[in-house]
Amino acid sequence: MFLKPDYLIAGDITDIDLDLLEQAGIKGLILDLDSTLIAPHSAFISNQALAWLNLARKKFHVAVASNNKNEVYLDKVRELLNIRIVGKAKKPSRKAFHRLMEEFGLKAEQIAVIGDRPLTDIWGGRRAGMKTILVGTLHTMNEPAWKTKMRLLERVFIRPN
Repeated sequence: MFLKPDYLIAGDITDIDLDLLEQAGIKGLILDLDSTLIAPHSAFISNQALAWLNLARKKFHVAVASNNKNEVYLDKVRELLNIRIVGKAKKPSRKAFHRLMEEFGLKAEQIAVIGDRPLTDIWGGRRAGMKTILVGTLHTMNEPAWKTKMRLLERVFIRPN
């Protein structure tokens, strides 16, 4: 199914075992930004997420593909994290994923897309031929109840093997 990730993580991005990804042949990571790496619209990253990101950068090519259109905000995050960010990605479009794949100099099967939304991150990554990892929202984040319900609704169609 097009919304089913290759890997389903019960926790957040910090619960991903980077050694296992490396052993699986992954050489590049394309991350979602809001709710996956940082709290939405905050330009704030938790110490745990930052430690995970710094470890990931030592092992992989790492970049962000975000649907966020606010360039002022994205520039703040670029400065904060010193990371390549493609904004206005229009996920599930493949365009941003393919652009980053070319920049990494890798094949699609060597890249994992990590995000919290099946309809954007997972579907887009699958359309680009990349491995996909669905994570929960950050442990440190509180979101409105309606948004949590929407996430649960999206996940109704995802069943682990």
